[in-house]
Amino acid sequence: HPGVLVTSLDALADRLLAHGLPVTWDDNLPGYRRFHSADPFGNRLEFLEPAAPAAPAAAAA
Repeated sequence: HPGVLVTSLDALADRLLAHGLPVTWDDNLPGYRRFHSADPFGNRLEFLEPAAPAAPAAAAA
């Protein structure tokens, strides 16, 4: 299946859902947020974006 690197992943998921298309979130790829959907012909499509980097831990004073 094709994987498409995008920005604004949440907005894309919302738009697909609003049009009645499936959105299945998957957290099995470290460093990326992603979900799968399907086109009208049943082909699986993957959309992903890099996960936000973790905030640095506060230094102890």
